[in-house]
Amino acid sequence: MVRTTIFIILFSSILGASSFEQNCLNCHGDDFKFNMMMKKYTLKYSSEKKIKKAIFEYLKNPTFEKSILPVGYLNRFGIKEKTSLDDKLLKEMIDVYYDKFNMNSKLY
Repeated sequence: MVRTTIFIILFSSILGASSFEQNCLNCHGDDFKFNMMMKKYTLKYSSEKKIKKAIFEYLKNPTFEKSILPVGYLNRFGIKEKTSLDDKLLKEMIDVYYDKFNMNSKLY
């Protein structure tokens, strides 16, 4: 199991896959979900600092109360598992997510 994980990480790195692709897109799959979540975070928290803090706190300790997703979605799919990423890498991934999907970058 450990060898397989290491092989996948090394292989992905060789192919040029970013950490964001490896750690986030690998499971979530498409941009639609990320855009939808960013819209919800923006509506609830508005500022970049508050959004990033809320995402970080949710991923470190996911709960129903911290989630921005509708109750029906949570009842159907459940709460995300706690992240295994260290704080530094998690903050880097949140920065990439914010830069890629924030609403300000979508305004023309």
